[in-house]
Amino acid sequence: MTTPDQRVAGLSAIVLAGGRSTRFGSDKASALIDGRPMLHRVVEAVAAVCDEVVVVAATGGAGSLPPYPLPLVVVEDRVQGSGPLAGLVEGMRVARGSLCFATSCDAPLLRPGLVRLLAGQIGEADICCPRVHGRLQPLAAVYRRATCLPVFERNLAEGRLPLLAAYDHLRVVEVDEAASRTVDPALDSFLNVNRPGDLEAVVARLRGRG
Repeated sequence: MTTPDQRVAGLSAIVLAGGRSTRFGSDKASALIDGRPMLHRVVEAVAAVCDEVVVVAATGGAGSLPPYPLPLVVVEDRVQGSGPLAGLVEGMRVARGSLCFATSCDAPLLRPGLVRLLAGQIGEADICCPRVHGRLQPLAAVYRRATCLPVFERNLAEGRLPLLAAYDHLRVVEVDEAASRTVDPALDSFLNVNRPGDLEAVVARLRGRG
């Protein structure tokens, strides 16, 4: 059971669960992995570290999310077709924490230790983002709400939808792959379920853990 001293004070989690799941073919949040909805696994990981968990559902989709036994803040993405940026804006508008860890519901092997690592490395910057396999991972990053939200809102209004487009206007701390491996040796946190076949890889890794 998570105790308060394991959490990072002032850290909210924003879990994006409003994607179209075009490649997956069905609702990812409810997809079962060893009998548990994928969304539950992600929420459990962030709840171990964060004071608050905000789930962003698709428009009209809040009622279809798999019920979770602990309190969650659920909002709906009112701007359809604008990708993760719109979801983060909705989540940040209601989040109470000064820092927000962003993730999606299709990262069922997310490690709580990674969230703690990023929150601990942000310092005075606006964003702390890991770089894995040579690429920044904006949906496994910590954002400073007060400075990031206005930039995200402006980009959304102007149609600049890629999350990384906002990075040019904010102070970014990168966490390299070696640092991420200290808390997640196999980089499981960055394994996303995009297609039905990806579930097999997730189950294999889960069983390999023990």
